Amino acid sequence: MDVGTLLEIPGPEGDLPLAHLIRDADLRAVSDISAELRAVKAAPATSRSGQLLRSVGPVAFRVPGAMRGFYWLLSRSIWMRRAAGTLTVTSVGMFAGGGGFGIGFPSPITLGLVVGGISARPRAIEGAVEIRDVLELTVTIDHNIVDGAPAARFGAELRRLIESAELLD
Repeated sequence: MDVGTLLEIPGPEGDLPLAHLIRDADLRAVSDISAELRAVKAAPATSRSGQLLRSVGPVAFRVPGAMRGFYWLLSRSIWMRRAAGTLTVTSVGMFAGGGGFGIGFPSPITLGLVVGGISARPRAIEGAVEIRDVLELTVTIDHNIVDGAPAARFGAELRRLIESAELLD
């Protein structure tokens, strides 16, 4: 599975988001993926999108409508869908502090996962209310590609797997 993610890199007028594609993420160790992300953040030009940003970014950001046209192309190009990956993961919790919020991704990605912050919330535990740390997650699914019923079943199964910690065994 190829996972698209955003890294924050320094730009000439402030920080910029840089899209980076992690190939075969489901087959790799977390430490390997983390090392790749750190390397791209340290040297953005090692990523294909970093090379693109360096070469056309200075002009594209100044031409009115250029970015809108780029995202239009993204949404309609089969090649861009293949190049963008299977899903995208982004984290807003490090900035937002508590709960997360979903932002529709202007990309050809079918599935997006937004990782929010951890916040203390009341939860029913064996018939009693207890305060627990809760990680906020938001899943966005492109309804043009996936019907609602399979998307809802996916969400229910994802929640079950996370809450049961079944995959950690």
